[in-house]
Amino acid sequence: MHGIPGAVDRPDAAERRLKIVNVPNIISALRLPLAGAFFVVDGPVARGIILFLGGFSDVLDGWLARRLRMKSEAGAIIDPLADKLFVLVALAAFLPGPYLAWPGFLVLISRDLYVASGFLTGKALGVSVPAQSRPSGKLVTFLQVVTLFVLLLAPERLEVFLIVVAVASLIAILDYTVVGVTALRRRSRMA
Repeated sequence: MHGIPGAVDRPDAAERRLKIVNVPNIISALRLPLAGAFFVVDGPVARGIILFLGGFSDVLDGWLARRLRMKSEAGAIIDPLADKLFVLVALAAFLPGPYLAWPGFLVLISRDLYVASGFLTGKALGVSVPAQSRPSGKLVTFLQVVTLFVLLLAPERLEVFLIVVAVASLIAILDYTVVGVTALRRRSRMA
């Protein structure tokens, strides 16, 4: 197809694989075994190091993707998915514990449950759901990580952070709902 006027070049399997398997995406994916390490190690220092490495990998993968011009659609999905799975698995490592019980865990991941169910519902209905992060969602992720540090360093203060994450999650859920409904209305007008 190369050189034929009007022909559309399609990336071959190797090119698609290259867009998925690159240094920033590998660094993003490394958050998953890091999260699993929460179940293997114990103690605030070891788990604090894992949290630091998870946060550092999140900053590093984005910086490298921009610096090396390796931004990709796959990376735009892999990075936030790795973030959410890291937080989910790290929080689950504290269950059931003296400070974090199932109701608190569900509060901490309520935004993630909502977004995942919305995404899956959209897919089931054949609606294209954008996988873009929103500032309200980023705030919830930040607060979830702060809550992990609270669980490590001052677990007796967890209740305050559960309330803060619950309020931020509610705001994010409303934000995602407005964006989703707006996209559906726009789609129905175009149809």
